[in-house]
Amino acid sequence: MNLMQRLYGLAWISIRERLHFRFDFFMTLISNLMFSALFYMVWRAIYTYSDVHVMSWQVLITYVMMGQAINFSRWSPADRAPVYSASTRIRTGDIALDLVRPIDFQLRRFTEAIGFFSVEMLWVNIPSFLLFIIVLGITPPKDIFSAIGFLISLLIAFIVSFGLNSIVMMISFWTTNAQGAQIAKKAILDILSGTLIPFDFFPAALKAVVVHLPFQGMAYIPLSIYTGKLTGMAMVQALFEQLGWAIVMLMISRLIWMQASKRITIYGG
Repeated sequence: MNLMQRLYGLAWISIRERLHFRFDFFMTLISNLMFSALFYMVWRAIYTYSDVHVMSWQVLITYVMMGQAINFSRWSPADRAPVYSASTRIRTGDIALDLVRPIDFQLRRFTEAIGFFSVEMLWVNIPSFLLFIIVLGITPPKDIFSAIGFLISLLIAFIVSFGLNSIVMMISFWTTNAQGAQIAKKAILDILSGTLIPFDFFPAALKAVVVHLPFQGMAYIPLSIYTGKLTGMAMVQALFEQLGWAIVMLMISRLIWMQASKRITIYGG
C-alpha cells in the first residue's frame, strides 16, 4: 500500500508539473492539427489521382487521422521530457539521488510517463480526436468490441512506447545525451509503427518484416482494431502479440539498466 501511495504521488506530481506548462501542450495541439491537415491533403491528392485504392477513403482517413491523434512518437513534452530529464540528471550527476531513493529508477520513470501522457491525453489527444470527428467526419469503431479492444490496445501501446523510451534513457548512460537517439527513434517510428502510412501500402517484402517488429504495437495494431481490420480472434491474437512485445521491450530495457547502473560517467568526476 505504501508503494502504491508513493507511485500515485509521483504520478500526480508529474501531472501538476506538466500542467504548469500548458502552453507546451497547446502548441503541440496546434502543430499536430497543422501536420494532420497536411497529411489529409496529401492523401486526398493521392486518392484523387490514383486508380488503385488499397483501402476505402473513409477507412484510410480514419486510420491516418486517428494515428495523428494517438501518436506515441509525437515530438511532444510527454514523449521527450522523461527521456531528456533522465539524460540531464545523468549528465549533471543528480542521477545519484535517484539511485539511493527507495523506489526503483525505472518504476519512477514509468509513473512520471503516466503523468506526462495523461496531460497530453487531456490537452492534445482528446481535442484532436473530437475535432477530427466534427470536421473530417472520421468514423467511430464499428462496434463495442472494437472500441474495447482499441482502448486495451492503446494501453498496451503506451507500455511499448515506454519500453522503447526506457531503452533510449539507458543509452544516455553511455552517451550522456539522448537527443540524437531520440530523434532517430522518432524517424524510425514514423514509418515502421504505421502511424503515417498503413502497412497495407508497403511492398509485400517490407510488410512481411514490419508486421513482426515491436513498433507495430505502438500504432498499427490499435489503429487496425479501431478501423475494423482486426476483429474477433484476429484481434485477440494481435492483442496478445502486442502484450508480448511490451513485455519484451521492458525486459530489454531492464537488462540494459542492470548494465548501465554499474557504470555511470558524470562530467566533473
